[in-house]
Amino acid sequence: MEGKYTVETFAKKNNLTRQSAINKLSKLKKQGLVKVSGGKNQKRIYTISKTPKKETNGFFTIINKYSPEKINPSFEHIVYGKYSPERAIIDGIQMKKDVRIRNATLHLFRHIKNWKLLFDLAKKKNITSEVYKLYEEARKKTKCKTMPKRYKK
Repeated sequence: MEGKYTVETFAKKNNLTRQSAINKLSKLKKQGLVKVSGGKNQKRIYTISKTPKKETNGFFTIINKYSPEKINPSFEHIVYGKYSPERAIIDGIQMKKDVRIRNATLHLFRHIKNWKLLFDLAKKKNITSEVYKLYEEARKKTKCKTMPKRYKK
């Protein structure tokens, strides 16, 4: 049963009516075994797998959401709980290997809502000076919010 199907091909292979096939695919989707692509003007393609796949919601998701420079994930990053732009900045600084990641991280400074969280995380990782440098670079290249005076040194 693993593979790619449309509703019609899934119904034909399993000897179901169209509505029964839609119901079955819906149940499989709730279990995490089906991923849907297409829709609107395209045919929906249902990709069925044997094991449930978790949706990535980590660093690369935040970067691609807020940055105009999209990055293809080099690893799967799944986070349990809230993952904010503040946490993504810290992770971006720690990934020193790629210049594109660093440039995409600059755009996250426009979306910071909790400066205290950013600097608490930076102090915990001992990278406050790098956060300041990245912030100054972001101020030159993008339009971003000013840092509160209590965090400037």
